[in-house]
Amino acid sequence: MNQILSVENKKNNSKKTKKASIHSIVIVFSIFLMIFGIGLIGTGAYSYYKTVSNGIEKNKLPKTNEKPIITIERSSADTIKIVVTHNIGIQTVKYKINDEQEIEVKAEKELEFSKEITLPSGSVELTVVAEDVNGIVNSKTSIYEVAEGPKIVLEQVEGEIKATITSTVNIDYIRYYWDEDVENAVKYTSNDIKYVTQIKVKEGTHKLIIEAVDIDGRTSRKEQKVIGDMKPNLNITTDGENFIIKASDDEELSKIEIKLNSNDVIIEEINQKEYTKYIKLEEGVNKISVKVYNKNGIYNNKGIFYLHYNIGKKYE
Repeated sequence: MNQILSVENKKNNSKKTKKASIHSIVIVFSIFLMIFGIGLIGTGAYSYYKTVSNGIEKNKLPKTNEKPIITIERSSADTIKIVVTHNIGIQTVKYKINDEQEIEVKAEKELEFSKEITLPSGSVELTVVAEDVNGIVNSKTSIYEVAEGPKIVLEQVEGEIKATITSTVNIDYIRYYWDEDVENAVKYTSNDIKYVTQIKVKEGTHKLIIEAVDIDGRTSRKEQKVIGDMKPNLNITTDGENFIIKASDDEELSKIEIKLNSNDVIIEEINQKEYTKYIKLEEGVNKISVKVYNKNGIYNNKGIFYLHYNIGKKYE
């Protein structure tokens, strides 16, 4: 009897153990399904959020087929103002004058964009292209006739730039500045058809910008690279038989041009600091002119007369 009970107890215990194991497995599996389900729900929710967000982002800007509106206003004889407007924002504005390089300006999604530009003299073709934030583009081309503004002539002399401005009508003002430093521009007023000024050269290599405006509002602009350098030394003497030409520069001479009377011009490359040349005198009046350049393109020129085999007197 005890043996039978023992066997039965073992069987019952075995059944209970199996039931417990199955129950544990079911619980673990259920937890796994719950975690998996939560993961799916989270992923789905995130995907839905991204979809909605993207949809909102895309739909932030109203859809429209309207093109940006381009208006060009003439401010003065040679100045125009580009105005672009749009109800959803402008991305970029590009403009091109004749065959010059196209210039692009970021409009930063503004609803109205404006820019004033100066036109060169003559017949001018202006093309403006505007693009809105949705990529819709509009363009406009206009032709303008711009009368010539004041004429600017720049000549480098020793340590200075000589600026000569002439105009068909009175000049209103002239201003100049160095290396785009507009804030420190020097301005002169005028009330004449001609104006001359001397501009002191800055040491080193710089860009000089000079602008002239006449009373009709026409503007001329000129840029010139200027090297702050002294002109070469040049001396011309005679020994009674020859002209003696002596030139020198603290850096290097590059070229010399010599003309005696109506003879052909003698041109010589130098490429050294000092130069000496003898030019034989002709019978009677001798007129010589010499122009010598240094390596920076700065020149010095002189001319003298000499009466040969006559009274032996030199006239300068």
